[in-house]
Amino acid sequence: MNDLEHLRDDSIALIDQVTAALGDELPAASATMLAGCRDRLRHARYHLVVCGEFRQGKSSLLNALVERPGLFPVDIDVTTSVVTVLQWAERDTATVHFAEDPDDPEASRPPLPVDLADLPAYVTEQGNPGNEKRVSLLVLGAPLEQLTPGLVLVDTPGIGSVNPAHTAATRAFLPRADALIFVSSVLEPVTTAELDFLAGALAQCPTVLVTITQADKVVEPEPVVEAARNRIAEVAGRPPGELTVLPVSALRKFDALEDGDPELLDGSGFPALERHLWGALAGTVGGLRIDGELETVTALLDGAAAPVAIELAGLVEDSFGELDAELKASRTAAEKLRGAGQRWRRTARDDLDRAARPVRDQLSSDFDRIVDEFRRSLDSDDALTDPAAVVRQVSDQIVDAGSRAATDLRRAVDEVAERHATQLEIELTLPTVDPDGPALSGAPDGTAPPAGDFTPPHRAKQTSFAAFRTSWAGGMAYGGAGTLIGAAAGSFVPVVGTIVGGILGGVIGQLTGWFAGRREARLQAERQRRQDQVGALRSHVLPMLDSARRRAERQLTYQVKDYADALLLALDNQLDAQAEAYAMTERRLVEARSRGVHERKLRIAQLEERLGVYAGLQERVDATRSRARRLTHRSPDGPAN
Repeated sequence: MNDLEHLRDDSIALIDQVTAALGDELPAASATMLAGCRDRLRHARYHLVVCGEFRQGKSSLLNALVERPGLFPVDIDVTTSVVTVLQWAERDTATVHFAEDPDDPEASRPPLPVDLADLPAYVTEQGNPGNEKRVSLLVLGAPLEQLTPGLVLVDTPGIGSVNPAHTAATRAFLPRADALIFVSSVLEPVTTAELDFLAGALAQCPTVLVTITQADKVVEPEPVVEAARNRIAEVAGRPPGELTVLPVSALRKFDALEDGDPELLDGSGFPALERHLWGALAGTVGGLRIDGELETVTALLDGAAAPVAIELAGLVEDSFGELDAELKASRTAAEKLRGAGQRWRRTARDDLDRAARPVRDQLSSDFDRIVDEFRRSLDSDDALTDPAAVVRQVSDQIVDAGSRAATDLRRAVDEVAERHATQLEIELTLPTVDPDGPALSGAPDGTAPPAGDFTPPHRAKQTSFAAFRTSWAGGMAYGGAGTLIGAAAGSFVPVVGTIVGGILGGVIGQLTGWFAGRREARLQAERQRRQDQVGALRSHVLPMLDSARRRAERQLTYQVKDYADALLLALDNQLDAQAEAYAMTERRLVEARSRGVHERKLRIAQLEERLGVYAGLQERVDATRSRARRLTHRSPDGPAN
């Protein structure tokens, strides 16, 4: 078990302790938020994209990484032609997803469960030449220990593929991948195409690991590794020391597992690869996710402690009148907001629609530009000498337009979400206790009993905007509404839609549908006269562009709706938590006011003890958050700084 797994499990156990310790003091809406934190940690997914050129050993590396020989087809004459996702499941499963037929979208095939033995017929160039079966994705499930921490492997077809949809799919994954393993071979120097791809990957993906496969084929792989590291550093403009380039041998790993040879296993390079991978994931997305969820726990602890603290303040200071007035004002404001629910919900949706308009306009403008540039390219020499390059450029531009729209939309929606959450938040200022203030009538020594440190240490508010922010952001990023967004991707399956977003998911699915089985996409200039070549390009690409535009705009509309639904749900939860907290505080004050002097003294002691429990829980949360932050400040293969 790696450090990230330990931290995740400890965080989940801590949330369970908080839930049990708070009991009835935790409002139902806050309990739901706390359960959401737990679920997101338990079901967190880390998407590892594996890519490289054809026949560089990607499938062998994947099989060795999960220690399952033959799971991914491996043969000297076999090349993968379909994006494949591998995730944990209780039993072996395989589901083939098909792209829609652009000529007849209604006739598209539903997902097809298949046996693992039948996979080559769908996912290899040999079994499915030119992707004539219109396969868009293969989703594998397997009960593999290596996947239990939430690792999801995304195996992409070779970069530089003759099918533009393959390269487009790989490029779309990059900025949304948690980590990327690039596969090159010790038998061949790093090519120009590989270097160009890696330069872009390093700029977009938080973690890029380069593996030099088939290390067993040479006596000493280090010179090859260093040469690759230096060439990549030169192209990417990075110091060589910042790049992780590792030699690996799938053959040695399987031999080591069979013979039980730990020294040979270490020599295979895979233990080092796994340490770097999980260290990098912990230092980027993993530690930050856990810290974000525990920030929500802190806010919920503060919110649950507030009614206890307010009751204690009333008893110590005998300030029930002041507290009643404060509480009444806050409850009135909250009830007014809840009563105006239809109005603010409509306003929130309208604001989201307005925020999406510039994104929609920019998307349309981007497609206009792509069409204009394509028309101009028809008069260039490339249309005759390298028509495939023209098509690849168009598909890449489509992916860039979709990626930009997805990023801009998310940024705009986050601004709307924060604005509305702040507007719906009602502050309830907590009083502080003056130990030298008025004596509690009847106190034996004429002084007020010690109040203790009962003010929530992180914020003096009854509500939890931090909880809203984290649950909203977490839901959209790796759960919750993310599933809805993926599902809205039409013919492209939810698994990929969730990873790359609805807009890109729909665009990639559209490209897959256009290129699948279309041999005419591989236009050969030497077989046609120029006018036929240009005409074929025009008749093929312009309808694709038109269809891709409609799909992207439709997915943007779906995504805005999903964002709106998720936002309104999060805002409702915030209002519910406020209302429950106010009701709980009011009940406490009513009961406290009715207590006699002796009962008040006993109650004060109970409340101080209770707040001590809260303080102890918060100390543990703070300590666990410190561990998460230390993970983000260490080298992937070394101790925390």
